[in-house]
Amino acid sequence: MTRPSDAVPRSPQSLARAAQILVGLYALLDPSRPKLFDATDDGLFYSRYVSASALVGLATLVTFLLWFRRCRYNAQALSVGPFAHTPGWAVGAWFTPVLMWWRPRRIALDIHRAVGHDPAPDTTVTLINAWWAAWLAHMAGAVTATSAGYADSVVLSVVSQVVYLIAAVLVILVIQRITAAQTRAVATYVPVAQTPYSGRA
Repeated sequence: MTRPSDAVPRSPQSLARAAQILVGLYALLDPSRPKLFDATDDGLFYSRYVSASALVGLATLVTFLLWFRRCRYNAQALSVGPFAHTPGWAVGAWFTPVLMWWRPRRIALDIHRAVGHDPAPDTTVTLINAWWAAWLAHMAGAVTATSAGYADSVVLSVVSQVVYLIAAVLVILVIQRITAAQTRAVATYVPVAQTPYSGRA
């Protein structure tokens, strides 16, 4: 019996561009910004603004997860090494309690390392770590801001927004770095010959 070959990798460029644009747009359309800075007292305007922001946020989430999943599948095809987590975790890890705080970062590092890198100091790992630290800081700030006693804290809201903007810039750079590396790898991809597979674990 032979083991089915991995799916042929595909460049994630289109999904990457869409994700980068949406991440940037959502960062600018933070639904708390008009309320925070008293940009308007028009409740209807604010309601529509929040609705538009929510739609952009949903599109951003879906597009980013599609990109992340595509990159994880590509990593499987481009690397002969084992992976600690299946491609399904590229999506599921973001919604699993407790694991959501560290597993997506682990998967991002696996995706990056699958295509190899120069022996020089690995700035992509540093970039991924910086993005994840900013993301965790934003999430912690968001949770605190909604807690009793902090809901009306302008300072905390501003800090949370600033950290989110930093996280948004960093994830755009992470998307760019991983996509560029995978695009180069896909361009020179040569399918690995099938090997005998016994079917045993």
